[in-house]
Amino acid sequence: MSSWLHRVATCYQLDMRLLLEHDLGHGRISDLDSSLPLALLTLLAQRSGFELDLLRCMSLAGWVPWLLDSLDDSIPSSLDTYAFQFSVLLSKKRRKKRSVSRWRAWIPPAPIQRACPLCLKNPDNEVLLLAWTLPLMLSCPVHGCWLESFFGLPGLIFSWVNYESIPRMASDKITMMDRRTWQALTAGHVELPRRRIHAGVWFRLLRTLLEELNTPLSQCGPCAESIRHIWEYSGYVCRAGQTSWYPYELLNLSVQLQFLEAAATAIDLIESKVVSPHGEQAELFLREPQDWFTYDLPIDEESTAPWQKLFKTIRGVVAEARHNPEVARSLFALASFGRRDPEFLKDLTTIFIMNGIPAEYLSH
Repeated sequence: MSSWLHRVATCYQLDMRLLLEHDLGHGRISDLDSSLPLALLTLLAQRSGFELDLLRCMSLAGWVPWLLDSLDDSIPSSLDTYAFQFSVLLSKKRRKKRSVSRWRAWIPPAPIQRACPLCLKNPDNEVLLLAWTLPLMLSCPVHGCWLESFFGLPGLIFSWVNYESIPRMASDKITMMDRRTWQALTAGHVELPRRRIHAGVWFRLLRTLLEELNTPLSQCGPCAESIRHIWEYSGYVCRAGQTSWYPYELLNLSVQLQFLEAAATAIDLIESKVVSPHGEQAELFLREPQDWFTYDLPIDEESTAPWQKLFKTIRGVVAEARHNPEVARSLFALASFGRRDPEFLKDLTTIFIMNGIPAEYLSH
């Protein structure tokens, strides 16, 4: 909203504060990008011809309850509700719940000044997006380059912090994560490998990942090696060098960017099956496994023939084995009955893994 009103005021050779105070009659608003009075929104809709809902989404209040539950930072257990409802990398029993007195999802103490160098390259369309003021994305979903820090305000006094190095193109894993975030913001849903999810679920999954990546390795149990591998693959030290826990929103921007890159790395490694996550929602990042046990069996759902019942039973047991270690071990023992040669057992283990059954389920 502040960016739009600034550009509107510039068209009339006005200062934005003068536009608000003398033309619109609302000169005491301190944060245009947080929430605006309904009277001002209605007036802006009348003057501009834009729909009220569109104008409301130009401030954070319009993103409640998808991006954040509330603008009120004093709601008890808000962090617990938002960041600990889901689990991706760690099982819920490994999640140490945190409590803070005042907290809002994604909103830092002060707006972040970052923008896409290519988006601002056109002097006639120097738009600053609300999403850029939050530690929510690393790159521009349109151009695929890193969002860069700046001073000032486009159209007035403006300067990039590292002018010589821009634009910098982001990696595929970063652009994939950010395009999903952008899809959530603009379409209200995200297409994941397994199924489409609501935008509100995506934001909470991403925030969950950031919280899990901030978990000390001593509390991660069997997942510690995966967490360590993610940070090493990202090129940063574990927990971005943090020794004490603070909410993600309160971390220094440079640290937040490292966490976001680690989250992009985690998603990439999960989808490529390099790491084996233990969280309940991790399967959303995995494609439906091909059933290597029954994929070529002529299963007829309507048939009551004995062999059809057998095929259906096998398929059901395989599905259960993907989530139940005891069933997985029993099925592996049955499939390997009478065979102890290492090469056969290795090939059989590969078939189980390709079928979506975790390798760690197969060992006692």
